[in-house]
Amino acid sequence: MIQICTPMILKNYRSVHPEFGETMSRLPLKEIENACEQSAPVLQGIKKQLGMLPNFFAGLANHYGSLAGYLAFQESMKQDSRLTGAQRELIALCIANANGCHYCVSGHTLSAKHAGVSPEDAREAQKGKASAPFDQALLDLALEVLDSRGHVSEELLTSVRERGVSEAQVVEVVGLVGLNSFSNWINNVARPPIDFPEVPLQETANRG
Repeated sequence: MIQICTPMILKNYRSVHPEFGETMSRLPLKEIENACEQSAPVLQGIKKQLGMLPNFFAGLANHYGSLAGYLAFQESMKQDSRLTGAQRELIALCIANANGCHYCVSGHTLSAKHAGVSPEDAREAQKGKASAPFDQALLDLALEVLDSRGHVSEELLTSVRERGVSEAQVVEVVGLVGLNSFSNWINNVARPPIDFPEVPLQETANRG
């Protein structure tokens, strides 16, 4: 299942904000009618599930392998997750903000709300902060993986283990950093119109 937010939320927001879609993307946004033979049914499935076709997927459909690969990786990570939906959204917000992706911060703020994350916790996650020690360990690890390109320190690994993060969860966090960074970078390149309630990026302390 594609995890962005509920179809009703998307439909309602678009009906109130018809101006969405007016800003030009730097990459073509494929529609079902003009997508390649492989991508068209995938886009049709996304539209059927969500009630609309988010611009991220429309841009990703310029390359079928990337579209199919992203969806398969996303589904696999969700099906075998050792984390809650809320925790995955906290990580997504943290990484999206660190990568400077306005589109993904906006989309995942909506997804986080649907997963039970409060607006305040969502904003704090953008800054790499969490209210629960275990969740903070997840965000600390995610940011270290991103900043160090995977060369995390022994001290950090020891710290997150001491806070209850299992070996499987360490690997899952690395996977989520990769998955979310991919979508962040696609959107940073394409700059598609944001089709969710817009949420600003948060300033964070210099991580070095």
